[in-house]
Amino acid sequence: MSNEISRRDWLKGGSAMAAVAMVMGNRAYAQNMAVPGFVPTPENPIRLGTNENPYGLSKSAQKGIVDVFNIAHQYGRGRYMDLVDVLSKMEGVDPKNMTFSAGSGEILKTLGLITFVEGGSVLSANPTYHDLIRYAERRGVKINQVPVTDTMTIDLDAVRKAYTDDVGIIYLVNPNNPLPTIMEKNKLKEFCLEMSKKCLVFIDEAYHEYVDNPDYETMVPLATQNENIMVARTASKIHGFAGVRLGIAYSSEKWINKLREFMTGSVSQLAVAGAAASYQDIETQNFCRRKNKEALQITYDLFDKHGVEYVKSNANFVFYKTGLDINEVRKRYLDNGIVVARPFPPFLDWCRVSMGKPEDMQYFAKVFEKEFV
Repeated sequence: MSNEISRRDWLKGGSAMAAVAMVMGNRAYAQNMAVPGFVPTPENPIRLGTNENPYGLSKSAQKGIVDVFNIAHQYGRGRYMDLVDVLSKMEGVDPKNMTFSAGSGEILKTLGLITFVEGGSVLSANPTYHDLIRYAERRGVKINQVPVTDTMTIDLDAVRKAYTDDVGIIYLVNPNNPLPTIMEKNKLKEFCLEMSKKCLVFIDEAYHEYVDNPDYETMVPLATQNENIMVARTASKIHGFAGVRLGIAYSSEKWINKLREFMTGSVSQLAVAGAAASYQDIETQNFCRRKNKEALQITYDLFDKHGVEYVKSNANFVFYKTGLDINEVRKRYLDNGIVVARPFPPFLDWCRVSMGKPEDMQYFAKVFEKEFV
């Protein structure tokens, strides 16, 4: 979106579009090496720690949000049907089998709350994404985490063996995080069908849109056709909604209704309108996928050049072995104006680095060779 704002833009429609243009143009893309004159510093670093989309919201999403500014003062439950219609057609899912949240983190935490209220424990992998686990653990829910395999993948056989009668939820992330590996589709289907007879099997597919691997398959069809399987998705990643907040749950009508009963938040109609436009904007998604692959290849080439052990990605981040304490690694990157991810026990000499724009990863490569080679 251009920085040039016409007088007419300011005067018509309460100047909403012009205001958004100024914000998006001047601030949204400031922290990356593609901006002429940008110099990363510890105070204004390149953000390679939180798996965000460095390209931000698509222009179609921005327009979708702006278009509902004038009715944003109204309660907007009716507008949900716009997004329901889009996703129902895309996924082949009946509307009764989906619901929305203010980011998928709300779905994860709500499931942790349900486990606390109804009793039971959580069975998961280690390491994996933390929202459900931390939320449940802080409320006294028992957590059992099974180590990943030597190939850094979730060990479904070991998870199956670790099951006990008190388990209320089996929580699996696919692709996993911080390890950007996947579970083989046929093994995962078999696992879901078997274990859903005993408890809820919950699959977090936050990075679904980035995956380009024939061994991967979404579990959404399985979740909507069986009683105790649920899939969460998010618009925070490829759609750039990390600060806008939009999550989606797919499951049986029974579980969708239970989620709605326990969730305390709501989704703004701005997020819904923006997401309805963004999910239909395949061209921008394809662009983001291409750029993500370019950034990954720069990172792979760097690590291959220096013999660094790393996990190839099915998402928009890489996990690599530093050989140093992660806190020391983070400090040295930050001194050079780069933020990388937090520690992920027990892999405390490994680092998760998110993919920025290709220009960002070229700078990352220079800092890596300066500080660690």
